[in-house]
Amino acid sequence: MRRTNRFLASFGPDVELIRPHLREVTLAAGQVLCEPGDRIRKVYFLHSGVVSKLTVFEDGTEIECALVGREGAVGALSALGLQWAVTRDICHLRVQAHVCDAARLQDAARASETIHAALDRYCAWKMSYAIRNGACNARHPVEQRLCRWLLTCSDVLEEPEIRLPQDVFAKMLGVQRTSVNPILQRLRADGLIELGRSRLTLKDRQGLIARTCECYEAMIAAEDTVASERQSASITRFEARGTSAA
Repeated sequence: MRRTNRFLASFGPDVELIRPHLREVTLAAGQVLCEPGDRIRKVYFLHSGVVSKLTVFEDGTEIECALVGREGAVGALSALGLQWAVTRDICHLRVQAHVCDAARLQDAARASETIHAALDRYCAWKMSYAIRNGACNARHPVEQRLCRWLLTCSDVLEEPEIRLPQDVFAKMLGVQRTSVNPILQRLRADGLIELGRSRLTLKDRQGLIARTCECYEAMIAAEDTVASERQSASITRFEARGTSAA
């Protein structure tokens, strides 16, 4: 039973405008979908896995500005006129997705008010997320940001286990691994997480929420606002999410 992409499901019956142009793909862990300055030619509707959208600095440093899972799509904003990528989009884990040409989604948005409205909501939500994420990175200490990232990644993956090495956590936060390791050990000692080889499992979500900053709840509130406006497919927290057949 495969999980469906909730953003695609929010198109309702008008999804038929885009369905003939969709094809299934499997994307490898570490695969880069686009670089800053690339023309956006494809839109990926994720069914599993997660994609990080990274800001890349001149010295090669990367810091994450957004995560995309099956609640959204990579490249979707091209349908609203954003033709050039501003982030490096990289797959975490193995990703299952449907993909179509960006031009086909743009055509569908022109033909359907439902699809255009879904894109507008998604754009507003992702802008809100990126703004809050940037403020959080500037304002809050690494431990709070790490707890927020772990919670958010678990929400997007819709499971408590995050099968990524610890150096990825540091990279996403734009800090050294030596800054992250002691924090992870404290979280494990406090019973909040379990650490394994290239694997981390959330054991106490409420405990992690208590250790994170206000930004996690603010991002959830923004997500819930978008969810309340959708007429099909809800976006809720991890523990309330289920699966459905494609």
